[in-house]
Amino acid sequence: MGVVMNQIEEFVRPEVRKLVPYKANHMPQCITLDANENPFPWPAGMQEKLFAESPAFNRYPDGLAQELKQAIAGYVNLSPEGILVGNGSDELIQLILLTFGGVGKSMVIHPPTFSMYQISARLTDTAVVEVPLIDGLYLDLERMLQAAKSPDVHVLIVCNPNNPTGSLFRREDILQLVRESGKIVVVDEAYAEFSGETLIPELEKYPNLVVLRTFSKAFGMAGLRLGYLLGQPGTIDLINRVRPPFNVNSLSQKAGILALGYLNDYQKQIQSIKKETQKLFEGLSKVSEIMVYPTKANFILFKPKDSDRWAKELLKRGFLIRNMGELPLLGKCLRISAGLPEENERFLKIIAEINML
Repeated sequence: MGVVMNQIEEFVRPEVRKLVPYKANHMPQCITLDANENPFPWPAGMQEKLFAESPAFNRYPDGLAQELKQAIAGYVNLSPEGILVGNGSDELIQLILLTFGGVGKSMVIHPPTFSMYQISARLTDTAVVEVPLIDGLYLDLERMLQAAKSPDVHVLIVCNPNNPTGSLFRREDILQLVRESGKIVVVDEAYAEFSGETLIPELEKYPNLVVLRTFSKAFGMAGLRLGYLLGQPGTIDLINRVRPPFNVNSLSQKAGILALGYLNDYQKQIQSIKKETQKLFEGLSKVSEIMVYPTKANFILFKPKDSDRWAKELLKRGFLIRNMGELPLLGKCLRISAGLPEENERFLKIIAEINML
């Protein structure tokens, strides 16, 4: 007699049974404004250069990503020994928890925040301690420090600017967490190129501080999955012990190296995205039934009176945005990332049209 599905499910770890798969919409027929991506194409000539210099795909990539680390080191002004590259930030979050989390260990997060922290915690059997943001927007420093006193807590994660709210937390508050918690503090700076704020210069002072960065947002490489972690060499060495060999493919490594040679072009794109985000913020703020939250990222969180209706009406008109559902203390919200200028103009016209219904 063969194995039946119910028996297969019994083999699954209890924590995995509870997981709901991460939902990423793919609707190419729509204008995609739901994933906080850079909507602009790569700088002129970069893609052609990438394929002209493509590595041998029949060979394994450089498992140490030495050339890429050298390029990142020049960008962030750190030594390559303080850099770990990963298959997107998602892998690096998991590696951090494989190193410092696990059975009997806990991690502190501040909901609402990036959902992958919770998923990675479950996959690594790390418990999660939630300290909600004050009013859904501001870091509750006192309660986070209190939570960190538990001997089970090994890691605190601060997303700055925060996804999905766009909030930028006070630099001194985060540094106080680093100084006083006595635990590993991970600062996820996926959107730092848009906020202009970073804790990278502080890394040399604190062995328990690590900064998470990505090429997916400002550098327009979401499809290639490339992230990197920064910290003191000793801390990075510990996390590197759980990294799979050859975790970043050759093409992504080469693309990252090339991208850092086009910084002036990317800076122009970043400035344009910031300008477009402000336009969207102002346009949404004019609609009386919408609450719009300030942002320091390339996306905007907003709260219509009926968010499900608004999401449905926008989709009917060809706009895919992120329905965030019920967020702690904020309620039902939607999130939109800045698109191309012409897409944003059309979006604002559609917003006015839906408001008249």
